[in-house]
Amino acid sequence: MNSSLRFCLAGILALAACSIDPALAQTRLPRSDAARAVPKIGSTTYAASAAALAATIAGSGVTVSNAIFRGSPRAAGTFTGGSASVGIADGVVLSTGDIVDVRGPNDSDSSGQDLLQPGDTALDALVAPYMTQDAAILEFDVTTAQSTIGIRFVFASEEYNEYVGSPYNDVLAIFVNGVNCASYNGLPVSINSINAGSNQAFYIDNTNKARDTQFDGMTVPLECVAVVTPSVPAHVKIAIADTADGIYDAAVFLATGGVVAPGSGPPTTSTVIKAIEYHHAGFDHYFITPIPGEIDALDNGPLSAAWKRTGEAFNVYALGAGAGTLSVCRFFSTAFAPKSSHFYTPYKSECDILKAGAVWGFEGDVFNLAIPATDGSCAAGTGPLYRVYNSGQGAAPNHRYTTSLTTRQTMVGMGWVAEGNGPGVVFACVPL
Repeated sequence: MNSSLRFCLAGILALAACSIDPALAQTRLPRSDAARAVPKIGSTTYAASAAALAATIAGSGVTVSNAIFRGSPRAAGTFTGGSASVGIADGVVLSTGDIVDVRGPNDSDSSGQDLLQPGDTALDALVAPYMTQDAAILEFDVTTAQSTIGIRFVFASEEYNEYVGSPYNDVLAIFVNGVNCASYNGLPVSINSINAGSNQAFYIDNTNKARDTQFDGMTVPLECVAVVTPSVPAHVKIAIADTADGIYDAAVFLATGGVVAPGSGPPTTSTVIKAIEYHHAGFDHYFITPIPGEIDALDNGPLSAAWKRTGEAFNVYALGAGAGTLSVCRFFSTAFAPKSSHFYTPYKSECDILKAGAVWGFEGDVFNLAIPATDGSCAAGTGPLYRVYNSGQGAAPNHRYTTSLTTRQTMVGMGWVAEGNGPGVVFACVPL
């Protein structure tokens, strides 16, 4: 993809310049109590305990312990009925205000309550020189036999869209052993890093009130992936806070069972998602993605002028699908300007080589694939996925991934090189 239009799991751009004087931080007015007394849709329940919150989001292949919560009792709990509003059906919600206010309808563009809670020094460092307030923090230990954990979440805020680029940069961090895995290209998930102008593929604007939540904007569901030591407890700290003042709320929605260890538990039909293929005629490059925000941007956004669906698609496993699958590393490079390219691999050797180099930037683990047997065969319920390489045609490398043997043969006839293992050169296996 053209580097000026790229979007990816780790493609957050530089923070916008602050345009509002921090001295104005206390001049904004929260909505009145009368405005808050409107009918709400969905349900929220205050937390019974920190342990109950951690247990709710503990998923396949992990155990949680030693949970603590810091913040107002009104700022943490569980939610249901969130599929149509935030893209996560149910789970845990942490808010910088009262969690009852995360429910819809979106009847105000200035919703929130200042709970007069302190901020967090680790979050302060992420939004310096400004300070955080009304922090809501859930901490716990995670133990798994695997070497990575994934955490599924959505970030939402009432600061959208008016205060993008300002000091009111409400922020989220998910620290795993002190490292923020909700950080992309060195920037945390925040108002100023994901919005209608930056990384718009990951942003959902709700100022049209189409989603039944009070928030004016939110991210698509994202996955935070962190490396851990097998069988050694890893400390997780999920923290969200207002920045520069405490009156307009932000929240993080964490999926039930959304803390997982990829590779644990058998894959099921509920873990199957669809990857769509696109082609850029100017580059003669192919790109695949199962990510809803990216698909929407390619189909309906500015990118749609250059990237077109090929009509091909195939199933993949969602990230963290379970035993018998491996997570797929995704890389991006602009080293071949004006062209650019993505690369996918479930193989650790390839992933490690590209991570060690300077040409390809690691974007994250994006979905799971099954691996063929040494003879190239795929297990029952799965079929072959082929990978072909353009041999650097057009002065820029590109790979195409297809389940069609006919497509693979056609590409080879055009000078592309088949890559994989076993008869038919099978690269990986995908759910049928």
